[in-house]
Amino acid sequence: MEQFWKAKKHLAASLSVGWFLAFRQIRRSSRWTTGLIVFIMVLTYLNLVVVSGLLVGIIAGSFNQFQDKYAGQVLVTPITGEDYIENSLSLVGFLEHHPHVTALSARHVVGASVLGTLDDLPKKNEEANKVAAQIVGLTIANEEAVTGLSRSVIKGTMLSEGQDGYIVIGQNLLRKYSSFADADIPGLTLLNDVDVGSRVKVSVTTGSGVISQDFIVKGILKSKVAQISTSMFIADREFRRMLSVNQGLYQEIAIRTDKNYAPTLVEEIERFQGSYATRVQTAEDAVPSFLRDIETTFGILGNALSSIALVVASITIFIVIFINALTKRKFIGIMKGIGVAPRAIQFSYVLQAFFYGLIGSAIGLFLTFGVLKPYFAAHPIDFPFSDGILVATPESAAVRVLILLVVTILAGFIPARIIVRKNTLDSILGR
Repeated sequence: MEQFWKAKKHLAASLSVGWFLAFRQIRRSSRWTTGLIVFIMVLTYLNLVVVSGLLVGIIAGSFNQFQDKYAGQVLVTPITGEDYIENSLSLVGFLEHHPHVTALSARHVVGASVLGTLDDLPKKNEEANKVAAQIVGLTIANEEAVTGLSRSVIKGTMLSEGQDGYIVIGQNLLRKYSSFADADIPGLTLLNDVDVGSRVKVSVTTGSGVISQDFIVKGILKSKVAQISTSMFIADREFRRMLSVNQGLYQEIAIRTDKNYAPTLVEEIERFQGSYATRVQTAEDAVPSFLRDIETTFGILGNALSSIALVVASITIFIVIFINALTKRKFIGIMKGIGVAPRAIQFSYVLQAFFYGLIGSAIGLFLTFGVLKPYFAAHPIDFPFSDGILVATPESAAVRVLILLVVTILAGFIPARIIVRKNTLDSILGR
């Protein structure tokens, strides 16, 4: 026990002396040198957090838009193999009176073809001006409350209640507006010479034959959500009149609720449906799987790039501490000669490295959450398929700070130990 207390006292003395030496060296070091090292640590931290955060944010922007502009917080769809949601009408009634549902949009969705010339007979050696797409029948006021679809109109106007014979079309169905108009993609067909005011013919194949109806294009929709940019929308009552469908046979129900309550609402809907087979998903779960795969890939790529920055920073700290200790080798030898414990000298250099890492991380945290994240939230990066944001959470940032500090401490400890372990007399004499 006596040896234990003696070792503990010796350790405390070494730490105290090491702290004093570290404080003196940092205080007397060049401000330019200290500033440069701290700047390198800030850049390293930003590389750890911001690079991977921006890469993941490209896909996270797509997730946010899918939720905000199409799915709401919960999306109900038919199970695989079914054409409609079973028990739709009762489910809509249940949701309309649910205290946590702020808005919902029940949609009819069916595959259709659109003819842009009103003539099925193209000229010789020409293809018909026709595309296949989904046509969506929606209650306009409900859709506006859930997704604000009118915000996506870039030309013309949104559909209005009580106006029949009008349609709004996603940009990627029209050659004039499509993002892929100049791309040579096999099998891609777009409508030519169709704009606001044009008349198009929509045809739907049913069990009793083909049903066709002419519509006037009232608006063009531009969105980075594929379900909007490649679909057509008409008023729900006109959809039902055109196809004579049962108003309760919906294909999609988008629900707006509190994001944190969404998983609970999913469970409640599943209980309400009981034996009726229904696919109920939160917006996060409803995101297409290929986007999830891209998110994972970008995350791995961001971590790989961040690891390179971490290695560079650790090498920088190693070189700085090593040169600092090497130039003070005679001073280190004299301290050892007068009885200063080698452990205290090593600890002083570890503290210096820790100081650089801590200050760099603190500045990096401020820049991340105080400057960069709010900036990218207000001004997202305009990618062709999403509005990129910066994805950074306090938890992930804390983990990266810890990693950076551990690597920095090791980078300071190793060179200090190499110098301190040299023979005391050789260090004093400079041999």
